[in-house]
Amino acid sequence: MKKIAIIGGGVAGLSAAVYALRSGAEVTLFEQFGLGGLVATIDKIENYPSYVSVEGYKLASDMASQAKALGLKTVRQKVLSLEKDGLGFKIVTDKGEYNFPSVVIATGTAHNKLGIEDGYVGKGVSYCATCDGMFYRDCPVVVVGGGSQAAREALYLSDICSKVYVAVPQSSFVAEEMLVDTLLGKKNVEPMYGATVAEIVGENVVTGVKIFTNNRIKDIAVNGVFVAIGAIPVTDFIHIDEVEKDRGYIVVDSRCQTTVKGLYAAGDVTNGPLKQIVTACADGAKAGSFASALSKGL
Repeated sequence: MKKIAIIGGGVAGLSAAVYALRSGAEVTLFEQFGLGGLVATIDKIENYPSYVSVEGYKLASDMASQAKALGLKTVRQKVLSLEKDGLGFKIVTDKGEYNFPSVVIATGTAHNKLGIEDGYVGKGVSYCATCDGMFYRDCPVVVVGGGSQAAREALYLSDICSKVYVAVPQSSFVAEEMLVDTLLGKKNVEPMYGATVAEIVGENVVTGVKIFTNNRIKDIAVNGVFVAIGAIPVTDFIHIDEVEKDRGYIVVDSRCQTTVKGLYAAGDVTNGPLKQIVTACADGAKAGSFASALSKGL
């Protein structure tokens, strides 16, 4: 039986698991945290086929249940390194070493940081509105960012918080038009364009921010700072020089195989042009299928 390892338990990894398992492979998925990845933290998803609207947690949970029903094995350990080992690969975790002939990398991305939030993370600074928004019920907050992620975060917080400032670095939002239109229709949302957070204020917890906008510093009293300025691919554990990358993202072919035979990648960690749940699932389907087919000479 073909043995395949998947590193990453988001929707790309779970989709890869489903397709590999249905192809008759024995699949072991490595995930330090719970299954579902970032999708599980999204409040509402409205652009996934077959759903008008679905909670991210439900979609991720359903995918995880499907994979488990097919026989998925999970290892709750942190992957420290991925190396070549003969014709296969060695995965080193914080608790042991494992060998597999084929591996699918589906580690996604990690949140970008402002660089000034050290000491405030968990004390007013957050990277996930659906995770931490309820801590700021009826309080003023600021969302930093101007993309779709920031717009979604601000929209979610607008139903919880008394006031939502949005510090948009650009001269306008660079987000999905429907999101922006809905967000700007909220009375308690105030966008600030061309804005940069210069300083986070507070002794033990966040009490405000200093925002540079219109060539001056503006002091704003807030209890929460939600950072939504994009992400970087999680690939630092890959210790294989032959793996080609493009701006940090793993380069894959039409079968989601990397430049190393037997090593596949799927989802946001790849150099695919569109970072969406549906494309992550499609990548996972290809990676899982072709990783399984490799043993059959296909």
